[in-house]
Amino acid sequence: MHQRKRVLVFLVTFFSYALFHASRKTLSGVKASLMADWTHNNSMNEPYVYEAFIPTVAEAETFLGLLDALFMAAYAVSLFYWGWLGDRLNPRNVIVFGMVGSATALVSFGSLPKWLHFYSAPYYLLTYIIFGLLQACGWPNEVAIMGNWFGGDNRGFVMGLWAACQPVGNIMGSLLIALVLPLGYEYTFAFNSSLMVLGALIVALTIEESPRRESYQQIDDNEAPSEAVDMRTDGTPIGMLEALLLPNVVPYCLCNTCLKFVNYAFFFWLPFYLTGKYGWTERDANTLSIWYDIGGIIGSVAGGLISDRLGYRSPVIVTMLFASLAALFLYAGIGGAHILNALVMTVVGITVSGPYNLIVGTICVDLGTQPVLSSNAQAMATVSGIIDGTGSAGSAIGQFVVPVIENQFGWNCVFYLFIIMNSMALLCLTRRCYIDVTDLWKRGHPPEEIEREPLLSSNVAV
Repeated sequence: MHQRKRVLVFLVTFFSYALFHASRKTLSGVKASLMADWTHNNSMNEPYVYEAFIPTVAEAETFLGLLDALFMAAYAVSLFYWGWLGDRLNPRNVIVFGMVGSATALVSFGSLPKWLHFYSAPYYLLTYIIFGLLQACGWPNEVAIMGNWFGGDNRGFVMGLWAACQPVGNIMGSLLIALVLPLGYEYTFAFNSSLMVLGALIVALTIEESPRRESYQQIDDNEAPSEAVDMRTDGTPIGMLEALLLPNVVPYCLCNTCLKFVNYAFFFWLPFYLTGKYGWTERDANTLSIWYDIGGIIGSVAGGLISDRLGYRSPVIVTMLFASLAALFLYAGIGGAHILNALVMTVVGITVSGPYNLIVGTICVDLGTQPVLSSNAQAMATVSGIIDGTGSAGSAIGQFVVPVIENQFGWNCVFYLFIIMNSMALLCLTRRCYIDVTDLWKRGHPPEEIEREPLLSSNVAV
């Protein structure tokens, strides 16, 4: 019974967060359509009875970058709060609230203005900021629930596989956009919002935050008593400053700040880049962009599995980041041939999205359950919120910088910026990686105690 519950928790949390990502993918996938509507540059020759909301394409592109930046800023700030709150309340309820609220904000942003012919910059900015605030309910609390139900020697593989919910959500979003977009961009927002509400209902009715809470409600007579007891040791929730000062939290926060800058630039701008630079249709660009996310799935699962076998996380992540420098340089000039572009795009996904998924998934659980916490389980959501929140702060800057650099210097310079940011991400983990590689070299093989807590192979303070 307990094993079946774990499978259910894995699947429900996986697909519920995939819906979070699919919903935020909507704007990324319809930017060209939005710009055409806002500037009246529409190939369908729709009769307009109102003035253009934004006069030029360049201004529309800058406004879209501002929307992305404000979304990520709101997301970053609220991650700290929702993670802190999730360690004090039932994280499942926080997730449900975030899904319903996100759905409401998304349809208000993307569908209502088109249906009502109401175009207002303050309205767009306000609704998308609210959308960002509510989207942050998901990740730290989903990670906390997964951490309560899963642990042990295979944590890297399990959490690496589970963290693939992000690229899977991106793929779902891209394919749904390609399917619904012919009806009008406004319907893509409405459709994804409907799926979010349905997902919230499933989360509310099917899972519990931890085995302890579930076991109080239903104890199977065939289960051994040890399987029906509380699998967590409760303690006093830690504060955000205390969580930030935990060993190894700071370097991974800094690394994620740089890495998420790049990963979310691909998330927000890849379909638009393919449409603008190579003249692909918006539908083709959304469909082909899923290869970046397929690469993210491969990198996340393979990285988690390898780090479990190796007994250390940082050497795997640093190796992937180093490979990403060459992959990004190659992709910048790969050209518009669909097959070749998709192939290199997949490699970029493996080396950029893969390590990002490991950091915000496996690493967060490792750091939130390390021995220094004395088995206090009420830290995972807070630690996850801090790491993802600092990453989102970097991403917020990136989403404003990307269109500015592209307008002034072109897309090649954008990719050079990506290479610089990933180089900085790599440097943030150099010390941690050196310690782990040295320890691995001295010991000759990863001992059992290190396999269980791969991050904590050294007592050197961070």
